[in-house]
Amino acid sequence: MGAVWTLGPHMMWFEEPDTVRVTLSGVYDMKLLEESRALVLELQKRHPTLYLIMDARNGAGMAADVRKQLSTSEDYMPYAASAMFGTGFAMRTMINMMVRAGSLLGRSSSRPFVMVGTEEEAKAWVAKVREADRLKQTA
Repeated sequence: MGAVWTLGPHMMWFEEPDTVRVTLSGVYDMKLLEESRALVLELQKRHPTLYLIMDARNGAGMAADVRKQLSTSEDYMPYAASAMFGTGFAMRTMINMMVRAGSLLGRSSSRPFVMVGTEEEAKAWVAKVREADRLKQTA
């Protein structure tokens, strides 16, 4: 692990070869969304394809403006795929509702996303998606 960025109460860092890690602490707010996006855009200059693993064990939900932004624009989550682990029931329900509502409105994402129980499951899922992406690129 290299540099660790502190974004309010949250932490973010890059892990080789292509993974951004975020640890939530409290509410996922617009400040976190905007600051993490700015860092990711800088990282993409050297690593064009990035995957996200988010630890939500200490997360306390998402602010309404973040939910709205994420449901209307994929640009704020510029990852090839995202995995979230450790979400509580309320956050998991809210995210599932966002995904389903977007799908019903024809706004389904082209970028894979999953919520799993553990960090190991998140890492395994990202590894599987990374390998599938690599195979697509070589085909």
